[in-house]
Amino acid sequence: MGNIEPSNTQYEQLLTALDLYEVASKADPDDPAVVPVLRQVRERAQQQLTQHPGEGRNAAVTRVRDDATAEVGRVLLVAVHRSDRVMTGDPSYQHADAVLLAADAFLREFAISADAATVVAIRDRIMDHKRSHAMLLNDGRTEECNLVADKWYNTRIRPAVPADINCGLCTAAAVITSVTGDFVTTSDVVRKRHPAPELHPLAQAGLAGRDYATVYQHPESFVSFGRNLQGGSSMADLAKTANVNIKAADGIKNIAQQFGVTEQGTQSDPLPFADAVRAMLQPKYDGCVFAVLVVSAGHWNFARRTPDGLVFVDYQTDRPDKQGPQIGTTPQMGVAAQRNLGAQQNISFLAFSL
Repeated sequence: MGNIEPSNTQYEQLLTALDLYEVASKADPDDPAVVPVLRQVRERAQQQLTQHPGEGRNAAVTRVRDDATAEVGRVLLVAVHRSDRVMTGDPSYQHADAVLLAADAFLREFAISADAATVVAIRDRIMDHKRSHAMLLNDGRTEECNLVADKWYNTRIRPAVPADINCGLCTAAAVITSVTGDFVTTSDVVRKRHPAPELHPLAQAGLAGRDYATVYQHPESFVSFGRNLQGGSSMADLAKTANVNIKAADGIKNIAQQFGVTEQGTQSDPLPFADAVRAMLQPKYDGCVFAVLVVSAGHWNFARRTPDGLVFVDYQTDRPDKQGPQIGTTPQMGVAAQRNLGAQQNISFLAFSL
């Protein structure tokens, strides 16, 4: 990507990053592990352009930056096609999920590129396959359902939108599936926790013969199966309370244990996002996946390590009316208009071993 003679710290840092890329790409230039190195090259080049705009050799730096960006896109695109070929040869939930996550990683950065339409077509095809082969991790129903709760509310039927507010269930299902390799859905989690629910007769009538575990999913599934609350902002407000957060965390840990998954550590006190990420990347959590609570939003994400560091996934979007799981370098909220919650959050987490 060009030879640049160093004349300041930024040039030296750029050359160092280029040297790292040369080493990292020798074994396999298509390895996704080279992406963070390429991003470092791009960052160093941009620093040079920003801090030393008058340098005569900045035209070469600009080419390096642009080449690094193009190479990131190429490697991410290769990852999409590789995962798609694996899925074609061995259709499974894990392989379908890998395609969707690779596609999302590409589209987050290159949504207006020439290859975006191809990636969207692959993503949509995989989602169609998941729909038609019962591969949706979040199988909660998405329409409004009239359910009657416990004795305190049995005279008032109020609507809830279960699949829009079941982030704890989605995260638990994602943790169990990732650790065990067995496909576990949100309904499986509900049925494990409530194998024989005692529903009010009016609630049973409201189900109209449908599976209670696919219909009745909301944050209080880890607190009290009996209650029914209004979906939307009131549930979001409820999810912010410390009591519900604590009980949801206990619920995720307990249900994971029932599926044979052991918790390896807990950060129960909220930490600033950057501090929490550093904690999750400590050697003691090697081989772990995470249930992550965004305390300010009352929202759970699944998190795992990649060559780029940690990625956060909102599996609420793994359902027919969405485009597959949403992924980011900060927590996601797939049911809101804003996908990326950003780094200005306080989070806590639970670690589970692979």
